[in-house]
This record gives sequence, structure tokens and C-alpha cells, in this order.
Amino acid sequence: MNQKLRDALLPKQAEILEYNLVHKPRHVILEGAIRSGKTVLNTFLFLEHVNSFKNKGVKFIVTGNSIAAIKRNVLDEITRLFDIPTNLNQKNEFNLFGNTIICFGADKADSFKAMKGFTSYGWLGNEVTEQHINSIDQAFKRCSGKRARIFWDTNPAGPTHHIKTNFIDRSGCKLDDGADNIKSWHFILDDNIFLTKEYVQSIKESTPSGMWYERDINGMWVAAEGIIYTDFNYEKHVIGRDELSKDLKDFFAGQDWGFTHKGVLGVYGIDTMGTVYRILEIAESGKGPEWWKSETLKLYDKYGRFPVYCDPARADLIDDYRQSGIVAQKAENAVFEGISFIAEQYKKEGAIKIVREDNSNFIKEISGYRWADKISKEEPIKELDDSCDSDRYARYTHLAHSNVAIIRRWGDGEFDLDRFGQISDKRHYGVF
Repeated sequence: MNQKLRDALLPKQAEILEYNLVHKPRHVILEGAIRSGKTVLNTFLFLEHVNSFKNKGVKFIVTGNSIAAIKRNVLDEITRLFDIPTNLNQKNEFNLFGNTIICFGADKADSFKAMKGFTSYGWLGNEVTEQHINSIDQAFKRCSGKRARIFWDTNPAGPTHHIKTNFIDRSGCKLDDGADNIKSWHFILDDNIFLTKEYVQSIKESTPSGMWYERDINGMWVAAEGIIYTDFNYEKHVIGRDELSKDLKDFFAGQDWGFTHKGVLGVYGIDTMGTVYRILEIAESGKGPEWWKSETLKLYDKYGRFPVYCDPARADLIDDYRQSGIVAQKAENAVFEGISFIAEQYKKEGAIKIVREDNSNFIKEISGYRWADKISKEEPIKELDDSCDSDRYARYTHLAHSNVAIIRRWGDGEFDLDRFGQISDKRHYGVF
């Protein structure tokens, strides 16, 4: 292997690249911890494969959770690392080494329909656990071109996820001619030796305990089970009304609709130090839309016209709120991702405080907020979860989606082995 390239890679990346140059498994899977160097290596392997068909005019597939995710995780990094244009046309295609790369969002049950009707000579699947099984099946069917190869990367999910049981667990299986069919490599965070010790320590300390730590840091395929917010601590996170900051700003709220079960409006403020306070909640059953609008408008008199992030299932109620002058918005409702974000906040020192006297329903719920015992989908038990839902709608939407800044630091380079080895700032190489 070119020495400059070897020097630019993590030891595990170099080992995997060297194996691929010799054995060329039909199906490569890189799985495990976050920020461990999986995606960048997988992208390079895919580019090398496409380049082996240079100017053949054939087609290749890239799939991800969505087109936006593909652009963020794959295409933008191809441009940054190798100075290769990846601007998509109206068909979500771009030209690469004289071939056509076609990108597909693959998260929905019917996403596979867009893939029909052509032959592919390769497939890059980014975060395949987030893609629908129908899309995965269809992409396999498209990859019928001679010498077609498949490259997947993913973070872990539950131990019974079909990606693990049907593919990763079959790593090492051979074709009839003795060639590798499926070859999988496992990554942990500590594999990325270019990360600073301070960064690694920080991310380990801020990652929620239990399932999230095992998945994100150790790359383990462990189940979601038991209490959800294991790092919630009553003594640490609950305060008295007299301890509420006097310097609150940036008020916002989360609304969970209800009638037979409780509807909940949770109100938050952020102080000058960045601590988020759940100031109060209104938790009532048997109340109609007019009552809820009236209560919200009363809070506007005290806190100003703050945004209310609402359960998106009731668009009619959101529109009704808006017509009444309430700044109502659909909440981000990715349940698992939202819970993960909230769990991380309980791990961080000074991130969240809950006022005891004015959030009794929330405090009662959170200690019993548990994962449902389901294999197919990771979600909480849908009982006594109204306050926790309002909390997720508010904090996940306002804090993770309204004020997000992602900074990536990469060097320059072109797609050839010599220049690839010249990438600067190798401490952050492989960080995704």
C-alpha cells in the first residue's frame, strides 16, 4: 500500500483497505461506534470501485435515510476530501469518473419504487439501519452488473435488527468460487487514534449511560430496555421554585394533545449560563381546544409570545392555535432520536433543571418512563407518557433543530493515492 496513504489512515482503516485491495469482498460492512472512521473509509472504498469502471458510462447507487442525509454525510465529504464535484441534478444524479451516481432516500416503505428499472455496478449504503427493508431489498436486485460490489456503513441498533442477523452475523461467508461474499469489520471509538484525548474523554463523559454508551462508544448491538432516562437524578435535576433563575430568556413550550388522557403544556426558559429550566406545566384531562388556547394566551401575558412545539399528529389543532395568535409549530417527532437527545442532556452538568412545585406530573412520569418490550421498534411504553412527550417535543425541536451548528474540519485532496496521503489535520480524519 502507498505509504502516504497508510500514514493518513487509522491503523484499522489501513488494515481494511489493504484487505479490500487484495480480496475485494462483494459485500463490505463497516459497523460500530460513532466517530470511529467508518463512513470516510467506506466512501473511499466506493470511490475506488467506481474508478475501476472509469468512463464506462455505467450506473451506481448511493442510499441514505434521505437525500439531505446523503448530501451531508457522503457527498459534501467527497467534495471536501477529494475536490470532486457532487452537485445533484433534478434526478438526484451526478457524474463520477465517467459514470452516473444515482442517490435515493430510502427511509419509507415505498422508497424502493424509485430504484426500479436499471442495472447498477455498485452500491454505497450510508447508515443502512435507518433504511427501509424494501429499499435494501430493491438495491440488492439492482446490483446485478458484472463485478458489482456493495459497501455499507452503520452505527449499531438492537441485537435482533435484520441488518445484524441477516448480514453482519454472516461475515466470512464465501461464494462458490471461494471469494468473500460478506466481510464485516467492527469499530469502537478508541479505534480513531486521531481524535484528541480531551475530545474522547469529553464524549465518553457526556454520552448517556447504558444502551447509548454501549452503542455509541463501544459499538455494541444492545437492546433498549428498562428505564429510559437512566441519568436522571432527582437531587441533581429537580429544584425548588425559589431556585429558579431570575435571568431567564428564550422561552418556549411543548404541547402534547389529550382529552381522555392528559394533555400537557410544558413551558421552558433558558438563563444566561445556558441552563434550560422546565418552569411549569399544565397537565389536564377533559379539556377542549378553547380551554388550552386560553391557558396558553395567559402565559403569553407573562412570558411573551414564545413558540409552542406541538404533537404534529393534529394539524387541525395547530392551525387553530395559529389563528388564535399562538406561535404554534409542528414538533420534530423522531421518537428515538429525540429521546437520545434528551438523555444526553441529563448527562451534562447544568443542562436542565425542573421546578418541583410546578411539574408534579412530569416528575411522577419520568421515574417510570420505560422502553416497551418490542423487537421491531424501539419506543417507550405508551402509558403515562404525556409530560415526557411534551418535554421531547419542546427540547428536541428547540434545542436540536432551531439552534444547531455543525463544524467539520477537513483538509484538501484529490482522488489519487499520493494526494490522499497529504490530507491535513489528521487528528480529525475519519470523524463523522
